[in-house]
Amino acid sequence: MAGSEVLGGSRFNRDLTPSEQTLLLQIRRRKATLLQEIAQLQQEIETVTKSLSNHDNPQKNNPVPPPPPATLAEPEPSDTFTDLVDMETDNSSTNSDKQNQAVIKLMSLGCKKFNMDPKKGIEFLVQNNVLEGGMSVGAVAMFLYRGEGLNKTAIGDYLGEKNDFNEAVLKSFVDLHDFTDLILVQALRQFLWSFRLPGEAQKIDRMMECFAKRYCQLNPGIFTNTDTCYVLSFAIIMLNTSLHNPSVKDKPTVDQFINMNRGINNGGDLPKELLISLYNSIQAEPFKIPEDDGNDLMHTFFNPDKEGWLWKQGGRYKTWKRRWFILNDNCLYYFEFTTDKEPRGIIPLENVGVRVISDAPKAKQFTFEIFSKNSDFIKACKTDSDGRVVEGKHAVYRMSAGSEEERAVWVLCLKKSISYSPFYELLGGGGQGGNSGGGGSNKRK
Repeated sequence: MAGSEVLGGSRFNRDLTPSEQTLLLQIRRRKATLLQEIAQLQQEIETVTKSLSNHDNPQKNNPVPPPPPATLAEPEPSDTFTDLVDMETDNSSTNSDKQNQAVIKLMSLGCKKFNMDPKKGIEFLVQNNVLEGGMSVGAVAMFLYRGEGLNKTAIGDYLGEKNDFNEAVLKSFVDLHDFTDLILVQALRQFLWSFRLPGEAQKIDRMMECFAKRYCQLNPGIFTNTDTCYVLSFAIIMLNTSLHNPSVKDKPTVDQFINMNRGINNGGDLPKELLISLYNSIQAEPFKIPEDDGNDLMHTFFNPDKEGWLWKQGGRYKTWKRRWFILNDNCLYYFEFTTDKEPRGIIPLENVGVRVISDAPKAKQFTFEIFSKNSDFIKACKTDSDGRVVEGKHAVYRMSAGSEEERAVWVLCLKKSISYSPFYELLGGGGQGGNSGGGGSNKRK
């Protein structure tokens, strides 16, 4: 054919360069792949819809064979190379949005895991390449400093841990605060608002020592050494407790506060006017202790997608226990009681499938299960008998509803909450992508 050549079943204009011809072929293949994935998802939705329709109409309860796989025609070639490049740009934009959504979901799940167990939460974020900078001191410190979605008690617990890495994170976390030109009380207010002080004295000691060094570094000349700042900071915290704790009957006077701080300035006394101003500031306005209401896990459970009682089969021991389940934010939570503040377990609905179990025992005939598609285990967590948060070791989570109708609703809601993003494996370092429909391992551990 004069003036043109055939490549991959489509006609290329000969005025395209070889690199443009290669790119054009890649674009068409990419489009065909995306169309195939869309058709596969449509097939799944159609299958579930027919299943629910058959349940609602008893006359249609005969098994309905799945529709034949969608046949995709060869994409029609665009008139111009520019049109195809624009199409690829639109696809890239859509894929970028999907990738961002996957990152947001992983970050949200990582924050929830952090609030239950800080160490496990950080490990989850690092393993899934969500924490910018990876498992570096600066990256973890910045994550805690921003504190978005984090429980401030959990932040304090993590910062207070005694090991080299956590202590380095604490120092980096404190260094992110700017106390320049602040009086000591103002600096303390800012610092103590970024987390909740833990109850252990040794943890508080390490935190206040880092604070004192940072304050003196940014405000040289106020104190003769960091020990003075350290001791005075402790005295201010104690004063705040004594003045504003209702259980303390005898409130300290300003003179008592002055006397308790004698000799702390390298053997000398601090200016009386300074101590009086510190006393008056604390007396007028107590430290604001950060509450975790805004970041509490309970906020996750408002307006859930689905909630109710289900029977859940154990992993190691195959006994059935009644649990209260809440489906929200692409996660399935289960509780021992409806009044529990924190869940017994969290099952992230990423890279999993849901299917009905037809051969379940009569006592649990309305059974369904969540199964892992692309890895050995579902990335879940639970609390053990000692109250410690541990990683779940399930390839399958099996539940039973009270009726066939209830099971159908749960299965439909769960499938709607599952993310089918093809970028999950890239972000999470998971296994190779599986089919978006049923299937998966029946292995239980």
